[in-house]
Parts: sequence; structure tokens; C-alpha cells
Amino acid sequence: MPSKPTAAILTIGTELVTGQRLDTNSTEIALALHAAGFTVTEMLSLGDDVAACARQLERLCAACELVIVTGGLGPTHDDITREAASHALKRPLLRDQSIAEGLLTVIARHRDPKAAEHILLQADILEDATVIPATTGTAPGQAAATPRGTLLLLPGPPHEMRPMLAAFLGEHHTGVPPVRLRCTGTTESDVQLAAQRALAGHRGVELTVLAAPAEVEVVLFDEGAGEEGLLAAGLAVEAALGDVCYSNDGASLAEVVVRRACAAGVRLACAESCTGGLIASALTDVAGASDVFTGGVVAYSNDLKIAALDVPPGLLAQFGAVSGETAAAMAEGIAALTGATYAVATTGIAGPGGGSYEKPVGLVWFGLVTPKGTSTSCRSFPGDRAGVRIRATRTALDLVRRALPEAQ
Repeated sequence: MPSKPTAAILTIGTELVTGQRLDTNSTEIALALHAAGFTVTEMLSLGDDVAACARQLERLCAACELVIVTGGLGPTHDDITREAASHALKRPLLRDQSIAEGLLTVIARHRDPKAAEHILLQADILEDATVIPATTGTAPGQAAATPRGTLLLLPGPPHEMRPMLAAFLGEHHTGVPPVRLRCTGTTESDVQLAAQRALAGHRGVELTVLAAPAEVEVVLFDEGAGEEGLLAAGLAVEAALGDVCYSNDGASLAEVVVRRACAAGVRLACAESCTGGLIASALTDVAGASDVFTGGVVAYSNDLKIAALDVPPGLLAQFGAVSGETAAAMAEGIAALTGATYAVATTGIAGPGGGSYEKPVGLVWFGLVTPKGTSTSCRSFPGDRAGVRIRATRTALDLVRRALPEAQ
């Protein structure tokens, strides 16, 4: 089997290396390149230093068939990518008059006459490079030949970068898409060991395990198995993981819940205290959620639990807000209020304060209403306030997922 062409990704911007901005371009580009049949061997971020960028570009262009750069193509003083590429390829920058003319309307919006000088730098193109027109911004992309392949310069803003990358790659999808299996209610080590055992008889498959709070994702890559072999490996791993695996196509937990609810023709609702609306947010992030999600109530105070969800004051006084009894009453209250078939409630102590020996930080109670009745459960989650809240949110969604009929 011939080896895949190699690619490298370089993101340029002092804001990236100082932590002022998060580099999301590298992840998105790497996924697109894998689908296009490339092997990404390196991802690198550099500040706005012409000499340093030129040195790295020269090295990467000598090592890889494709080098993609994002950032540094705009009109400000720190947009140095064009100059760095010119030094690396030893090729001059030439002003493209058609691009320059198109920038005149942009120049007209500026008061300072010196702005034109900076804005017109976006019309400077490497000699013999192919221009990739801008669709949402002003800076065009450029594709220039290198001794080994191609250097592709793209703008930094993702909404500007994305259409240019798609235009360059076109319909070039020679790679086999990875298989993505998502799990919850288990540990990273357990998932890894189960997946490795399942893959023992499958050659040409690479395994990656990605962990997040209350979630583990198994990603299987084709390294010679081919599409049929990779799918067979995915089925084997999914079977080994069992019901902790909620998705075999990369769908989120909320997406799976909405799918199952739609297929079953039921209605969902939630009552939240410690999760503060995260469950409702996750569900409404899913297109089509309006077909099944009636709504939710964030009842943070005891007064609102009583007024909005009809939680008995005596119950709160006897058992406290963080209790199975309160969680059950909250779930029943939101089900009665909305007419939902399935309702989930959360009440807990997210921290960092508020805990006690009996009810420590991280304790969360869940209430669940289904056609079979009301049930409660509790979990003790590790982590900081944000970690406890996201773990509680995913656990609540998983409780609903397990209670719903499986989509056929």
C-alpha cells in the first residue's frame, strides 16, 4: 500500500503563543487533511516573528508534500506571513492589481490616509502563486509550489479560513473517515483495555482514546485496514464496550437523546438546580429538539422549587434541597408542569464551598420520571465547580438515554 502524502500545519500569531486566543484552526485542518488522505506529521504555532516563521516554513516545506499556514495575512503591522513565506521560498511578492482594486472600497472606510498602505499589503502575492479568493473577509489565500509540493497560506479567522480550505481540497476525499465511538459512565482505562482486546484480530487500525469529564471517545483510524476493515473493527469495539457506548457515529449524548425521543414520539423536560440550565442548553443545541423538548426550569432557590415545581416546603425542611426526595419532587413537578413523558432533575453541591461531611462537594442527586414511574440516584463527582456541573449534565442526559427506547 503506498504511503500517504505528509502535511504540516503552522498557525501564526503572537496571540496564540501568549494564550490570548485558542488555536482551533489546527484541529479543523487536521481533520480535513485526514479525510483528504494526508498524514499530518506536525502542528506548530509561532509568534509574529518574520525570521522564525521563515526558518520553520523552509524546514516544513522541505519535509512535507503540503504545508498549510493560517494567520498573519491581514492589514496590520503584525501580519508577517507573506514576508516570511517570501523569505522561505526565496520568491518575491508581487502586487496583484485586480485584488488591489477590490480593496479600494475597504480603504474608503478608513480615515487615516496611511491605512491604505497596510490594507494594500493583502494584494501582495508570491510570484507564480495561485490566488484563492476571499469569500467572507478581505485577505485572499495563496497556494505556492515548493520543491516537494505546495505551501498554502490561509487567513486566521476560522470563518475566512474554512471556505478557502474547502476550495483548495475540493472533492479530494481519498482517506477513509475515522470511526468515532463515544462513551459515558465509564473510565478511560476501562475503555482503552476493552478496545485493545477487541482490536486484537484487526490489522491496519490505529486506536486513539480521548477523555473529557464524564465522557470517553474512541477514535479508530485506517492504517491499512481499508473502509471495510475499519468498519468491522468499529463494530467489534462497540460490542466490547456495551451500553456505555452511546454513539457510533460521533453524535453527542444530547443528539442521541433527541433522536431516541423523536423516534419514540415522547416529550422531554428538565428541572435544574446545580447544573444551572446546562441540560436544557445541551438539548436545545441539537437541531430538531423543539419536536421533543418542552422546556425546563432552573430552580436554584428553595422558594422557586416550591413556587415553580410544587416541591413541598415540608419535604425541603426535612430532607434538604440536596436529597433524593427533592430531586424526585423536582422531576415530578416539571413533568406535571409541561406534560412531558420523561423528565430529569438535578440538585447538588457544585462547590467550591457549601459542602459538609454528610453532603460533600461534588454530591449530586438525580430525579427521573418515565412512564414506569419515578426513580432517584446520586453520584459523587470529582473536580472543580465547572467539572462537577458538566459531569452532572452528562449523567442526567445518560439517565434519560438509558430510559428511552432504542431507536430502530
